[in-house]
Order: sequence, then C-alpha cells, then structure tokens
Amino acid sequence: GAGAAAGRGARRQDRSGNAVSAGSSASRKLPKLPQVEPDGKQLPLAAALVSPERMLALWGDKASTSPAHIVEHRPCRFFQAGHCCFGEKCWDAHDGRPQEPTEQNAAWWEDSGQDSSWWQESWEASGQESWSWWEENWESPEVPSCSSTSAPASAAPDGGPAEPALPAPSAGLRFVVEAGAELGRLRPSDPVGRHLAVGPMRLRIVGGAACLGCSEGHWDPQYGMDLLWDHGRWTSLVVSVPPDTDIPFNVFRIDQSCEFPGVLQGTRRFNIHESRWFTWSANFCIHSPGVDRVLEVRFPTEVAALLWQKSEPDWDEPVPKLETREARREDFMAFPGRAPRLRELPPPGGQRCYTFDGPTVEGAFATLGFSLYLPPGYGSAEQAPAGGWPLLLFLHSMHGRLDGDMNLFYESDTPVRLLLGDPGCPRALRERFVVLCPQCPADQDRHDGGGVWLRRGWYEVSTHVPEVEAALRSLLDCTVEALGLDRARVAITGSSMGAYAALELAARWPGFFSACAPVAAHYDLDPLEPLIERLTQAQELPMWFFHARNDEMCPFAPMEALVARLRRRSRAEVRFTAFTDTWSNQGHCADRVPYWATPQSPGQSALGEELFSWLAEQQLSGDRYK
Repeated sequence: GAGAAAGRGARRQDRSGNAVSAGSSASRKLPKLPQVEPDGKQLPLAAALVSPERMLALWGDKASTSPAHIVEHRPCRFFQAGHCCFGEKCWDAHDGRPQEPTEQNAAWWEDSGQDSSWWQESWEASGQESWSWWEENWESPEVPSCSSTSAPASAAPDGGPAEPALPAPSAGLRFVVEAGAELGRLRPSDPVGRHLAVGPMRLRIVGGAACLGCSEGHWDPQYGMDLLWDHGRWTSLVVSVPPDTDIPFNVFRIDQSCEFPGVLQGTRRFNIHESRWFTWSANFCIHSPGVDRVLEVRFPTEVAALLWQKSEPDWDEPVPKLETREARREDFMAFPGRAPRLRELPPPGGQRCYTFDGPTVEGAFATLGFSLYLPPGYGSAEQAPAGGWPLLLFLHSMHGRLDGDMNLFYESDTPVRLLLGDPGCPRALRERFVVLCPQCPADQDRHDGGGVWLRRGWYEVSTHVPEVEAALRSLLDCTVEALGLDRARVAITGSSMGAYAALELAARWPGFFSACAPVAAHYDLDPLEPLIERLTQAQELPMWFFHARNDEMCPFAPMEALVARLRRRSRAEVRFTAFTDTWSNQGHCADRVPYWATPQSPGQSALGEELFSWLAEQQLSGDRYK
C-alpha cells in the first residue's frame, strides 16, 4: 500500500551503480507532472505542473499506489505539454477530461480555435501574466546550480553592475547512453524530412538541478540538457553541479512534429514546445562526486531500446543498472592537462562535442562547451592544403545551445546543423574548413539559461567578462596547435548576438582573423568610434555583412550606417548583402541567406557557396599586421 511504498523510499544508485536507499519520499522534492484540474478549469499556461499527490487524487489506483512508487518507477508512458498519460488514459490539461492518448498535437489546437494567437492575447490581457509583472515579481529559484563561469555576483557599492564572486567549488557530471548496434544504424528524418546525423532519436536528461531543467522543485522537460549523438551513443557535455549531493533524474525522448524558421521567441517558441511529445525512462538518482572530480554515468542499451519503442515498462521490474566512472576533471576536458592534444578526434566528415576549462583571470574562469567538425579530407596528406587546414569560428545567436532547448543541431539554420549531412550544406563549408562552434556560457543573473557573449548583463548595461574572452582565445590557440591548422587562415562568422561578438573579437584581437562575416548583426555598446578604429586602422580585415531590411530584432539602419563608415576608412574589402526576409515573422531569419547552398523559402537567396569560398581564400600576410 501507500505506507509500505513510501517506507521503501526512492531508489538511487551509488557511484558503483548499486541500488541504495535515498530516504523517504518526504525527504526530497519529487518530480512534478503537467497541471490538471478536476473541475475542468482552464489554466493560463499549458505546461503548468502538478504533484504526484494530485494525480493520485484524480486517478486513484489507475495511476499508482503511492507518490514513492511514482518516484521509484517511470511515472508515465509519454507526456506532451498539456497532457499527462497513465496507462491507456490521458488527462487533458486544457479541458479536464480523460481521453485516449494521441500522437497528433496540432488537431486539438485546430479544433478548439485556441491557437497560439489566443494564448498570446490572453497573456498580454492578464496583468498578472504580463512581461512587466514577471520582471517585477520574479525571484530566483533555489535549486542546485550548474554555473559555467563564476558564482552568483554581488552588488557593486555604487549600485552599478554586479561584481563577480570567486568561482564556487563544484563537481561535474557526464552522461553516456549506449545505443547498441541495431539502434545505432537507424537514421530517421527530422520534421521536414531531412536525414541528419543526429542519431535515431533526440534524448534529454531532466532532473533535480538547474542545468537539468529543475526550477522551484519542478522538473520541466522543455529545459533539460540534451544529449549529443556521437557515432553509436549519446553523450553529454560535462556539467557543473554541487559536490557530494544526491541528484535525481530521468532520460527523456523528445518527438517534435513541426519547426519554424527564425529565432524561436515568443509564440514561435511556444508552438515548438506544444508540438513535442516526451517519453520518460525509469527514475534514477546518483550522488555527485567531490570538488574538481567528474562522475561519468553510463546507461545500458536497454534504456535506449525502451525509449525507442515508446513501450510501457513493467513497473515491477528493477531499475536498470548504471555503470559509473569517476576521475579528475581535467581527464574529461578536451585537452587533458592543457597538452596540445585533443582527447578524441572527430571522424573526418563528422562532429564531436567537448568541454573546455579556460584559464583563470582575476580569480575566475569560464567553461565552454564546443563542437568541432573535421572535413572529409582531414588526415590525408594528399588532400591537406598547403600550410594546413583553415579554421572557421562560428558564434551562435542568443539562447542557442549545443545541449538544450533551441538546440543548434535541431532548431537552427547554422553551419552546425548543415554539417550534419544536410543536402543544403555548401560544399566549400563541408570540404574546406575545420569548424569550431563554442557555446556561450549562461549568465546566472538572467535566470533564463541564456547569456551574452563576452558580457555580464544586457549589452548597454553590461560589463565585460574577461574570463570568457580568455577562454575563447585559449580554445582557439589549443585547437590550432593540436590539429596543425593554418594560423594565417582563421575566419570568424556569427549570427545576431554571435555577429556582435564577431565584431567585438575582431576589434579586440587585431591581426588574428583573416576575415569576418557578421550575419544580422547589432552593436549596442557606446561609443561606436573605438570599434571602427580597431577594425580599420589597426588591421586590414576583409568583412562581409548580411542583413534583412525588415529585421525587427536587429534593425537594418544602424548596420547600414556602420558599413558605410567602415567602407570609408578600411583598407580591406567590406561587402554588404541586403535582402528582404519574407519567410519568417520577425525578419530575423537571416542565416538561410549566407550559410545555405540551396534556397529554403520562395524568393530567398542562398549564397553559402560563395561566402565560404570567399572566406577560405582570405589569408593573413605580414603587411596586414600593425
């Protein structure tokens, strides 16, 4: 009964993978499920949450015999925003009625008439659900953090931007899910029919830490940590967690029925979330290692097999046994011991993701996740260019992630996505470059999982973060040395926030980059004159700008004016491609023009072949330094 199950407590596994007791269900917060109301009351947010106790009150013995049983085993077969499923029935959070589970999400919206515009209007009309209300009343949730830079900042004495504190002691976790030979060979298509090298399915870790999608004790699968397909297995970046702490978690499968071009903000992000279905694994709990140690957690192939089949597991079956390995943090970094040697090279023509700890600057350091792509000819003496392979540094836009929501491998039009094998990938990008894409560290003061490249705060009211700049420079230097790349051909490109960062780095490191290609750029730091001075007088830097005339997020006029000033003063070529974005709702889906080889929308230009050929031809020479 309920008492007996609660007395057993939630299972967890120790560092050796053995099942041990984690205490009674009352001793820690439980994962929560989608909000439902017995009276059919409609909720303002479709993905609100509810406790297992409420589900028991609604479903009785159709759900489970106790909250502890829910924690101990998988609480539901699959879950969609607004839907919570137990066995053969599904409780609909929108109208409060049980219904049969369905794989079709869009039908409910179409039949109800309450589409994304209805939700947006309701959101704006409710004073307690407006953006201004949340800005005034939001309080930071107190959950185990996963900081990639320093500890929470302290307020400056003069009331200005906060000063960073020293880094908090932390441990690390890394997850590996084995696919097995049969499952590893599958290549399903994405929502629009492309066959990409992202593995048989999209997996995500969700659990009891902020970086695993936990907020105020609730687990939200929309904001967990994505695993990365790595040639027969899924792996994660190393994430920082509090040392010697119990951390419960699940593995989720994500199925998504649609995608939208452009930046996924506002209703577009809401629509993406609403199109997703989640399948849960069994519940696990591990104990994090000590300070500066990393625990690698390996799942057996049966976990991936159950998620692939979307099958209801036998709740009486034992939780699958995990394998764990603990080592020094530096042993899991991309360049162990900062030696000029990469821990494990990607296969030629493929990508792999790594974690990198930057140098300590003023008592703080930054950790960067990054992806690295090697061209098919890498390692072949016959195909290697004279002087070595060129390097392309790509900086992503705001909220873009390698390991989370708005994933660059799934929800982007960037080189990272194209290099997965998309037929729209330019041949010059695929065959002529080593491509490096770092992930922007999260700003812990923002509470939204995002950050701004090189800054703490919001652009014009922000401060420079020297440890992030130092980490980027060190990562580039280590990559060039370890792979024997051509130091005279290191090009940089970026989109939106990444384009701002490309301009900033090119100005801060004169003579470092051979060329720069900002896409949908903005530059909100005053004054502008020092930027122009460093881009034109301290170096000869070829530049190629791309911008939509109808961009509502990064206005066209300021960039047009900046390009005009650069052209008057630069000793190098400055190109500017302007166009009208007719395929997105904000005019900010610019990546499709410079990065793709084939048009993806009517009336769209695709200049990727031309851009990457041009970037590959640019080279530093002695007279371009000053």
